[in-house]
Amino acid sequence: MADTLLDVLAGHRRAGRGDRPALIDRRRSVTYAELEGEVGARARELRAAGIGPGVRVGAVLTTLLDSVVDFAAATSLHAAVLVLQEAAGAAERSAALADFGAELVLDGEVLTRLRPTTAAGGRDPAFAMASSGTSGRPKVISREWAGTLHNSAAFARTLGLDADDTVLTTSPLGHSYAIEAGTLAVLTAGACQLIPAGPLTPARAALLVERHRPTVLQSVPLILDWWGRGDVPRAGTWKRCVSAGEGLPERAAEPWREAGLTVYDHYGNSELGQLTLNAAGGNGGVGHPLPGVRIKAGNGEPGPVEAAFPGLSPVRMEGGHAVPLADADGWVTTGDLGVLDDDGLWLTGRSDLLINIGGNKVSPVEVEAVLRTLPGVRDCAVVGRPGPSGDNQVWAFVEAGADEFDAAALRRRAREQLMTVKVPTVFRRVDALPRTGSGKIRRGLLIEDGD
Repeated sequence: MADTLLDVLAGHRRAGRGDRPALIDRRRSVTYAELEGEVGARARELRAAGIGPGVRVGAVLTTLLDSVVDFAAATSLHAAVLVLQEAAGAAERSAALADFGAELVLDGEVLTRLRPTTAAGGRDPAFAMASSGTSGRPKVISREWAGTLHNSAAFARTLGLDADDTVLTTSPLGHSYAIEAGTLAVLTAGACQLIPAGPLTPARAALLVERHRPTVLQSVPLILDWWGRGDVPRAGTWKRCVSAGEGLPERAAEPWREAGLTVYDHYGNSELGQLTLNAAGGNGGVGHPLPGVRIKAGNGEPGPVEAAFPGLSPVRMEGGHAVPLADADGWVTTGDLGVLDDDGLWLTGRSDLLINIGGNKVSPVEVEAVLRTLPGVRDCAVVGRPGPSGDNQVWAFVEAGADEFDAAALRRRAREQLMTVKVPTVFRRVDALPRTGSGKIRRGLLIEDGD
């Protein structure tokens, strides 16, 4: 397989696919041949500016395909590239750049030098992401570029992406799901990626779909649920959709399935990229490992989920220095808990989010799954918080209308399905749960400030 995106694009041109669409944004579209030309020209400019093998570069990805050109050019020069989200705050971005040890920042036409560029000194090409930070400060994870590209290609093959597909990716391109399962997977498969201009209402999404006729939707449960209650599943020429980030509730998958789509649940993480795919999305499982991915988890009872992928040895960057995350055999502890059986992997929660109630371990995932089935609950998040006496309590934050929310009724219904220790002590109504740009619930904010 090709080592750089420039190699990938050239390969499609040589194979006669140069006139196929590659990227579409709100301003313009480019074919594979045109994209190859733009990336090659940009690479020459960046090389003249000092970007080369091992140079640490922060690259801001926006909703414009120009930023994909920048990213492809920098990685094709064998630089170590940290992907930054456009919406990240100044303090968050500065912290990520400092942890990565960035020497340059590429933000559109502006190239900022943070410190003198040093000789590569054996540093290899790398792909780095700042995690979404759902439970605290984002972490900068860096891994080998070649292994990352291979991992995205494995995802594309398993999903069945080909040159006839147009993929609509709703998450920001600066998020690992959108750039790896989206852009990298799409380009290795010779498909086309449709980049929307920020969040879309169902009505705006339906118009976009009718115009560009995407065949694959890559999104998160929140968007699938929202759009599913509109006319989006029956607009256009959809074939399949993929959900990632959090467990996909059956109610969110149902409208898409009824419209004739195959609904996939997908599991990945910042440390290793894409890990599993499940063509029966909404059933609670995340499917079998992708080709090359190895997974370990509990057998019968939930246990720590560990994963490995050949050619990837992720590290956490702290103050410019690398802290290894993989053991000697390449295994990485994901922080998730789950069960692995003949039907694939079933996630049961995060090990760092388990709530200790008098020695009993309560899984927020289990409690949330029950609460989401109750009347009036649009969505919810369960966390552990200290009570008046200092002992841990189970708190449920519930998205619900003011006229629909009845804490006493929810507590009674929950007691019918959960052990007493798992029933939330506190039910708190919220208009909307705090979320990251990719739709994940920011539980850390709920733990810190629930009043």
